[in-house]
Amino acid sequence: MKTTSTFSILFWADLARTKDNQASIYARITVNGKRSTLSLKRKVPVSDWDAYKGRARGTNQNTRLLNNYLEVVNSGLFKSYQDLRNERKLITSHAVKARYPAIPELILR
Repeated sequence: MKTTSTFSILFWADLARTKDNQASIYARITVNGKRSTLSLKRKVPVSDWDAYKGRARGTNQNTRLLNNYLEVVNSGLFKSYQDLRNERKLITSHAVKARYPAIPELILR
């Protein structure tokens, strides 16, 4: 019997909790409809966030660094998912989140 799972990563800014025109950025991991949220401990000006793309708008240095960081996080989360899949372990959003390394946060600060 073949089993498949759905997997997605979404980056979003919590615009409802803005403070000083800055919104916190989160990553949402979804596996088979079950969600897990990961705070990225980054902020973005509300006017610079593109909700459709899940990235910051603009070409200044801070925007480029933030978008590069989001790419690193996306790659790390996907690698965590692939590792679980290759090890034939149970894949849940919480398992992917738990396996995700915190190393990219140290590299790009």
